Amino acid sequence: MITEPLSDTVRLKIWKRDFWTCRYCGGHVIFAPALKLLEKLSPDHSYFHPNGKTDKMISEFQWAWASVDHVEPKSLGGADSSNNYVTACWKCNLNFKNKTKEQGKPDPNPISEKSKELNWDGFYGVWEKLKEIVR
Repeated sequence: MITEPLSDTVRLKIWKRDFWTCRYCGGHVIFAPALKLLEKLSPDHSYFHPNGKTDKMISEFQWAWASVDHVEPKSLGGADSSNNYVTACWKCNLNFKNKTKEQGKPDPNPISEKSKELNWDGFYGVWEKLKEIVR
């Protein structure tokens, strides 16, 4: 089954709703385009690699890339709806991809009050400021 990728608008809405926090492991996720701009500003600091190569990137950045996961996999009939989307770090998304609850995929955690209070934005604010400067 071929599926259309989620729009940037939908992904941003989910990441903001979830306070840029992985709903599986509770880690904070990072907006990869911000890392790309940081790498352009300061080359060879291993902020970003287009393929996420482990030997070319700071591992904390690589595994924390923000993604949106279908709680119930789309390939198994899961809906394309905000109720079935959660923020996932890249590591959790790769670990749980098309798994179901019965196959070991955990239920998404609720967003903690700590995440809400922290006001983390996944470097999205950095990207907003740098996108006009760095081309």
